[in-house]
Amino acid sequence: MNVDEALDAWQAQYSGQPPVGFMLRFTHESVWTRIHLLRDGAKPATREDDERTASRFDAVASALFTGTTVLVLAIHLDAGHEDTADLTALGATPITPPESWIETLGGYLQDPSRAEFVGATLSWQRSCMDRVWLAVARDSIARIAVFCPATGDAFCPYGGGADVFVWGKERRFKLGDRFRAWMPSTEIPGPLPERPTGRMVAERG
Repeated sequence: MNVDEALDAWQAQYSGQPPVGFMLRFTHESVWTRIHLLRDGAKPATREDDERTASRFDAVASALFTGTTVLVLAIHLDAGHEDTADLTALGATPITPPESWIETLGGYLQDPSRAEFVGATLSWQRSCMDRVWLAVARDSIARIAVFCPATGDAFCPYGGGADVFVWGKERRFKLGDRFRAWMPSTEIPGPLPERPTGRMVAERG
């Protein structure tokens, strides 16, 4: 499966929404769960902290994707100031974002002329994105999503955790049981992001 085919699958599965976890939380809440990796305390993250977060990203993503072909999508808000080398090494190349993404992202793209959208397909193997996970843990990449066209699942990590979208109630429960220790016991503090426009999507079946 090439990038264009996988991108068409994303558009169909996620109703034309952009690959941004905090936006998908609202439009696809019925299939959403959260992995919560925020560290205790207010001290700056150490390399060991970042490596632990990256390892957890890989564990959850591998539980979802091992043995499948995935689409890796990234939005660079300012490619000149982000760590893009590891995505390039995976084969990520620029893509033209669908109009629906640009409309939904709206003010999130502070300077659309500097934003860059890239994508790549790959056969998932454990540790295949370790360097990218580390960049996410360090907040040196803006937005990443990994999507499996075969299952519809998506993994959207950020510095303090990941928004995970798993289709199928039983599969979602199994993932929750497996990674129970990394699920948040309370809501993340702070204001919720503004809900994107558009209808809510309910899980089918």
